[in-house]
Amino acid sequence: MKATEKISEKKGAIKYIFLLLFQRIIGIGLFFAAAGGFNDIRGIVNVSLYLILSIVACVIMFSGHQETLSERGRKQDNTKKWDKVILPVYVLLAYYGIYIVAGLGNRFYWDRLPIECFYVGTGLYLFSCVFTVWPVIENKHFEATSRIQDNRGQTVIKTGPYKIIRHPGYAGIVLWAIASYLMFGTFPVGIVSFVVTGIIWIRTYLEDKMLKNELAGYLEYSQTVKYRLLPFIW
Repeated sequence: MKATEKISEKKGAIKYIFLLLFQRIIGIGLFFAAAGGFNDIRGIVNVSLYLILSIVACVIMFSGHQETLSERGRKQDNTKKWDKVILPVYVLLAYYGIYIVAGLGNRFYWDRLPIECFYVGTGLYLFSCVFTVWPVIENKHFEATSRIQDNRGQTVIKTGPYKIIRHPGYAGIVLWAIASYLMFGTFPVGIVSFVVTGIIWIRTYLEDKMLKNELAGYLEYSQTVKYRLLPFIW
């Protein structure tokens, strides 16, 4: 790789990291604004993990996967039309909406799940990070939008978590959504988590169909690794 390309790639990676962390900070700020203060211990633990683990993930990725970060920050012209609808809705709910609703739960003293659910959710939250970071490390084609990356020579990835399920990154998001509900503990947060899970389920189905039809070798891979999100289920 030429030096100029390497510099451009590094700049793109830094730009994407700043965007990602800015989105996280906005979401956290919305949570505290909606909560009306800093007295929600469950919420503080959740958003602290959210920010700290995001920073750790960015450090890991920047140390050896700057190309992936840079590409995730680019606007791609051949993004599928359905993803241009699905992705913004997901971002609004998962990056901002869920934290506003969680904050309102604290402000208005909504009923919460037992504290034991919070502990289970915290463990699940940490576990979900494995499936949100590991796939990005393993798959250099792990972009933010759904498309066939003809310009990058996209190939089928069969290593790491891709030996278990075909869309481990989406599995990580589903685990995160469930964990967030258990941690925040209010029914309205559960509704948002359910909707986010449904969006990811739809996106997984559509992306999997796209890959089977348009990416060489993926159909054969899907016959070997049979499950999209949940081992032995779907």
